[in-house]
Amino acid sequence: MQEIIKLDKKDKKLLYELDFDGRLPFSQLGKKIGLSKQGTEYKFNNLIKKGVIKSMYPVINMPKLGYLYCRISITLQKVNKEKREEIIRYLSNHEKVFWLFKVYGLYDFFIVIWAKSLTEFKDFIEDIGENIGDYIKLKKENIATDVIHFQNRYLTKSISYKEIHIKETQERFEIDSLDQEILKILCKDARISLIEISKKLKKSPKVIAYRIKNLEKKKIIEGYRPDIDYNKIGYIYYKIFINLNNASKKQKTLLKEYIKKNPLLIYIVEGIALHGDIDIEMMLESNQQLFDFIEDLRLKFPEIIGEYQTIVFAENLKTRYLPF
Repeated sequence: MQEIIKLDKKDKKLLYELDFDGRLPFSQLGKKIGLSKQGTEYKFNNLIKKGVIKSMYPVINMPKLGYLYCRISITLQKVNKEKREEIIRYLSNHEKVFWLFKVYGLYDFFIVIWAKSLTEFKDFIEDIGENIGDYIKLKKENIATDVIHFQNRYLTKSISYKEIHIKETQERFEIDSLDQEILKILCKDARISLIEISKKLKKSPKVIAYRIKNLEKKKIIEGYRPDIDYNKIGYIYYKIFINLNNASKKQKTLLKEYIKKNPLLIYIVEGIALHGDIDIEMMLESNQQLFDFIEDLRLKFPEIIGEYQTIVFAENLKTRYLPF
């Protein structure tokens, strides 16, 4: 059994403040958490050393570059350990896959890709069918029209929150090869310095700074987040699908606004052909918290809450927001 790493209040506050603002200098982060620049940098490096922070990555609003947010859930069959690892390597190395989770529950893997069109999504489905189709027992495809990211409040139980929307939009931007190269570098390390980026791309730091600020201004880069190994700090990552009983649009909106106030919430997903009427993700410390959450919803919204299903995210195998 994995030993749980205990975080103190400053660790939790640092992880909270890094979320969405992961490129802030250590001096500014230190002011937010009540530590010196040196103390904050030590905390950050220690969290990396312990594996609590696996990486820092940018949240890139790919719909503004013309991409659809496409998801596939699959359940495997007839696989041994070696074949399973082979399938993981295939999916991890696939250029289309930007998010890959190993999960427990009805499905074994949760896959997210960016596609320029429904045809491209269909081509990906056919591609994995040709490569691993014999080992797929069950699969479900859907398209997310809005993925709402919530700041990691589960660490501090903060009532206030920030949210980022990666949603379908008619707004379009073109980015050139330099912007693309900058995004690729940031995807590997979102805290990399301007000087290091300038050396890699042989451009001046001023040019790099201008390009990044422009990408942020256009909301192509929505924020910078830590990839936290939640297993190491004693949390269980749940996806919860809730079906509703003929809820009106107003009732559904009220329900979502109520759920948003819960500090354990980290995502709400809206889209087409989803697994449930409400698709949410939460960080919990126990199964009892899940039961308490569902019971609370049933008591607050007795007329509309129906049955629910859960999936536990066991391991984040890949996070890379870019399809190029």
